[in-house]
Amino acid sequence: MHHRARVFSGAALTAALTLGAGGATQAQEAAKKPLSMTTELTGVWTGGNSQSSTFGLGLTLGYTLPKTVFKVEAGGVRSSATKTTRYAVGPDTSNYTIGETKVTEKTAEAYYARGRGDYTFAEGLYAFAGADWLRNTFAGIDSRTLIALGGGNAWVNTDELSFKTDVAVTYTFQQDVVSNPFLKSSFPGVRLQYDLEWQIVSSTQFSSVLVGDYAFSKETGSAAGADIRADFTNAFTVAITSKLALKPSLQLVWRNAPALTEIDLVPAAGQPATGTVVVPLKKTDSFFKLALVVKI
Repeated sequence: MHHRARVFSGAALTAALTLGAGGATQAQEAAKKPLSMTTELTGVWTGGNSQSSTFGLGLTLGYTLPKTVFKVEAGGVRSSATKTTRYAVGPDTSNYTIGETKVTEKTAEAYYARGRGDYTFAEGLYAFAGADWLRNTFAGIDSRTLIALGGGNAWVNTDELSFKTDVAVTYTFQQDVVSNPFLKSSFPGVRLQYDLEWQIVSSTQFSSVLVGDYAFSKETGSAAGADIRADFTNAFTVAITSKLALKPSLQLVWRNAPALTEIDLVPAAGQPATGTVVVPLKKTDSFFKLALVVKI
């Protein structure tokens, strides 16, 4: 098993089909069309001397009322690579045939689903409730469900700039691929978040989202400490035409107490395994995308 879920597709073309308005549409658009849907399709394929494929699918549904906004998102990404080993079979260097063996394995796989409802009770102030589900076996997470209840404030809300912050209490149910004896499988926590959208010029928009989770998951006698996580995503959307836009984005996911993985124990490099040991995965994962957005 790979020890880190890392998907780099910067040199590849990503297709995103956007139907209707996004969940963060302006109030005037929301009033005209309360129901919105966005679908995103990601595909990367290489062939020839090396073979690999990446496929991703995302769906966002939103429904806007005068004081209430509902939003549901779901999607996933899966990458695989094929290793080809070539060899020659024959009695000498002038008389042989070429053979090859191929081994295909997954290099990344992650799925998510989340929903949230916001209710505005005063100008700029809102309360919300939501739930997240995540499966990322390459990051050591077999299943993680988080329930959040909190509130926030929209500090700025204009056509050019939007900035809001949230705070919520959470409760998490988590099952790791390799169990950590020092961490509980269910625990309370706190979530902090900010959302920023900036229309730099008429054709270029910048967006930034930072989500931080502090989970009270430490048990008595544990050296692991509290589970702190951060999810930081930044993106530029550059309009090509009224229907097309180019959207590069970078997502960084960090966890101070990463999940565990099981690896082979060998007496020396290149020798057969004599057993296995459990070690932590790396703390940071990176996801880079270059998306072509089509608005219909």
